[in-house]
Amino acid sequence: MPILADAHEPVDADEGGSLPAEVISCLKSARFLQLGTSYRDYPHVSLMNYTYIPKGDAVPYEEDAVIVMTSERQTKKFFNITVNSRVSILVHDWVSKQTANNAPQGLTQFLLSMNQAELSSISATLNGRARIVDDQEEERFFKEKHLASNPTDARLFIDAENVAVIVVKVSSARVADVDNNIVNWKEPGAESTPQLSNAGANGASHTNGIL
Repeated sequence: MPILADAHEPVDADEGGSLPAEVISCLKSARFLQLGTSYRDYPHVSLMNYTYIPKGDAVPYEEDAVIVMTSERQTKKFFNITVNSRVSILVHDWVSKQTANNAPQGLTQFLLSMNQAELSSISATLNGRARIVDDQEEERFFKEKHLASNPTDARLFIDAENVAVIVVKVSSARVADVDNNIVNWKEPGAESTPQLSNAGANGASHTNGIL
């Protein structure tokens, strides 16, 4: 059964104070996300370790829920964020084909299948604003959170010299499930991302300020 609205057309953006529960669950369980940044008309995508920090757990630095990542300062994504704080994030809990092909057999496979059945099986495109943490105490706070929630082999990307902390506050989301049901969400008062509308009578398309 689909976990979202039973429609293949996107549901109008629902305004609420926190991310949909399915998105929060996905952020808590996934290992990586894809971070999209841009400079002028040059987009850039990076595979990132990350840490989701729920609302209230980052006080006094952030009251709302945030996503924390780190990046070396000489990277393209770091530069992009310094000139354009708008970012997009893709996170999902799909089971990949390679994982399925290489899965163990017998009882282990049965238990693995049961665990996979509990996954919400969604992909979520999140939009928000990123900032680079400049304060040393705040940087230390978020790095400790980030280190605690990631495996030891990720330390190189988190606690190395010249690594900056990136904090993202999500303002809108577009969520799809395995049946291609789509739901939009945005926080109250958040700006909407442009979306291509249907072509007009002369064949020209235009954008509307909707998620």
